[in-house]
Amino acid sequence: MRPYLRNTLAILTVAAVTGGGLLLPVASASAAPVPAPAPKADFNGDGFADVVVGTPGAAVGEVRAAGQAVVLYGSGAGLAPAKRQLLTQDSPGVPGAPGAGDAFGSVSAVGDFDGDGFSDLAVTARGEYNNAGHLSVIWGSKNGLSSGVALADPDKLPVQTPQNRRIWGAKLVAGDFDGDGKDELVVGAAANAAVNGTLYTYENIARTGAQPAPVKTALGFRLTSSSEGIAAGDVNGDGHDDLVLAGTANSLNQYVPGSPAGLVPAAAKPVGPGDGQAVGDINGDGYGDIVIGNRYGAKGGQILVSYGSAAGPSATPVAIDQGTPGVPGADEQNDGFGVSLSFGDVDGDGYQDLAVGAYGEALDTVTPTGTTSVSVAGSVFLFRGSADGLVTKTGVQAMSRNSAGVPGDARRAEQFGVEVKLTDTNKDGKADLIVGASDADGVNAGSVTYLPSSGTKVGGTGSLQIVPAQVGLTPFGGLSFGAHFNH
Repeated sequence: MRPYLRNTLAILTVAAVTGGGLLLPVASASAAPVPAPAPKADFNGDGFADVVVGTPGAAVGEVRAAGQAVVLYGSGAGLAPAKRQLLTQDSPGVPGAPGAGDAFGSVSAVGDFDGDGFSDLAVTARGEYNNAGHLSVIWGSKNGLSSGVALADPDKLPVQTPQNRRIWGAKLVAGDFDGDGKDELVVGAAANAAVNGTLYTYENIARTGAQPAPVKTALGFRLTSSSEGIAAGDVNGDGHDDLVLAGTANSLNQYVPGSPAGLVPAAAKPVGPGDGQAVGDINGDGYGDIVIGNRYGAKGGQILVSYGSAAGPSATPVAIDQGTPGVPGADEQNDGFGVSLSFGDVDGDGYQDLAVGAYGEALDTVTPTGTTSVSVAGSVFLFRGSADGLVTKTGVQAMSRNSAGVPGDARRAEQFGVEVKLTDTNKDGKADLIVGASDADGVNAGSVTYLPSSGTKVGGTGSLQIVPAQVGLTPFGGLSFGAHFNH
C-alpha cells in the first residue's frame, strides 16, 4: 500500500481500465543476454499498453469498500477516461461476490499466464475472508478482460487471529523465473511476526479453474504486507528473471535469483533498505539494474541504485537524493523522494529512464496576494539512462502541478507522485508517464495524470488529468483513486 500523510482507508488501491552531466559510476561489464522486459499490460492484444489503477475503497452498489479495478486501455491517442473498463466481483465471470471491506483490486500484476498471447490480470481482494485475502486471475482476450478463475490459498489458516494470520496475495509479480519462455505468477503470503514468508509460483494456470500445484519457496525472513514491496527482472543476465522484495530481514530488501529450477532463496543477497523497488537496464549492458526507493532515507528520501552484473547486483549501491548535484529541488524533511519508482524508455534511445515520485514535496505557488507554500503537494522526477549509468547532473525533468504542460492546480496534501508508471500507451516506441495523486480534489478522492512522451520529455500536448467521476466512480473522502498501479 502506498503511504499517505492524511487519513485514508487502510487498504491498498488498484483498478483496471479498458477501452546529463554527472554520470553515476558503473562496473564495466562483458556482453550478456538482454533481459526480457517486464510483462506489458496489453489485455486486448492491440499493441497499446494498458494501465490498471486501483480503487479497493470503491463501493459496488450499496456494498462499501468492496473494491473496483479500473482498466484504462491504451490507444493511438494514449489514455482517455472514455476507453475504460470497471471490474468488480459483481462483473460477469469474475470469481467471488462483492463484500463490505473486501478491497478487490488492492494488489495486481500482469502477465500472460495461459500462454495465449494476451496479457492477463492477477488481482487480490485483500480484505476478503476476514483479511485472509482472495486471489483471482482474469483472462485477456481480443475484447479485453473478461472471465477468470480463483486461485485458492493452499496453506490457508483455519482461523485468522491477530497472533496467527496471513494475507494471501499480499504480493504479486509476474516474470520468467525458470527461463522457459513462459510467464509465471509469484504470489506472496504475508504472515505475522512469528512466521517467515513463503512464495508460491504458478505456471500454466488453467482456464477451467482446476487448482494448479504451485512451487513453494520458503524464505528465511518475514514478508511485509505492502503490495509495493516486490519487483522482477534479470539482474545477472542468465536468462532467468530474479526477484527483489521487501522483507523484514534487518529491514533490508532481498535479491532472490532465478534459475532453471526457479527461485533460489539460499542465494539471496541484501540490496538496501526501502519500501519501493524497480528493475530496469539503465546502461544498456544487458543486465537489469535494481533501484530501491527509501522515502525515509537521507533527509527527504533517497534512491539506491545497484547495477547488475553476471555476479548479481553491485555490493555498494549509489545513493541519490535531492541534495545530489543536478537533482532539482532541495533535500527537505518529509519530501518522500523515492516513494514510487518506474522504468521506461521515454526518448527511445534504448536506455531505460527512471521516474521517481516525491509525494510530500511542498510547492511555492503564486497567488494574487503573493507566494504561498503548498504543503505535501508532491513532485515527480525523470532521470535519463545512458551507457555510463543514470544521469543526475543535467537533464533531470522535474514535474509538479506548477510545471508547464502538467494539467491541474497544486493543492495542499494532494500527494502528486504517490504512484508513477512509465509505459508506452500510444505505441510510438516511447514510454509515457502516468502519475497518481491520492488527494487531487481536496477530499482524498484522488486522480490519475497522463503525461505523454514528446520524444525529449513528458507532458504538454495530449496531457490530461483523470478524476474518479470521469471513469464512473463516485468520489468521496478516502477513495484515493490513483494511489496504486499494476505491477
